[in-house]
Amino acid sequence: MDQPATSWADDLAEEIRTGYPGVRLELGLDRGPYLVLFWIVLPESERGKGIGTRVMERITAAADLRGVPVALSPSGNFGGDPDRLHAFYQRFGFITNTSRGELCSSRESMIRAPREPATTDRAQSVNTGIGRGLGEQRDSGWR
Repeated sequence: MDQPATSWADDLAEEIRTGYPGVRLELGLDRGPYLVLFWIVLPESERGKGIGTRVMERITAAADLRGVPVALSPSGNFGGDPDRLHAFYQRFGFITNTSRGELCSSRESMIRAPREPATTDRAQSVNTGIGRGLGEQRDSGWR
């Protein structure tokens, strides 16, 4: 039997899990299309060290390269504070999804429109997946 094809969102999630052991997340593509961050959990011992910021930079860069909006819903279900999470996501350009649930709109509570990739180097690293390796991007100051 053939394996089902994986989407670029599945590949991105696996790349992040590999580059940041202990980070658990689920990404997917939703109608629209939207890249949806369904959930993300960082171990408590790793919070406040910039890992969440680097992961979100990676997610938004990949979506920007493809011209796809990112959607998510901050939640306290995994130990985070929803107000802090809301403020955290706003730093990346997420806003309240005022058309939530409408036809062709994401069901998630926050959304971020795609932006132009910042540099050719950044676009290249996003386009090639882990070409340089996510850990190497982290260690070399890729932001």
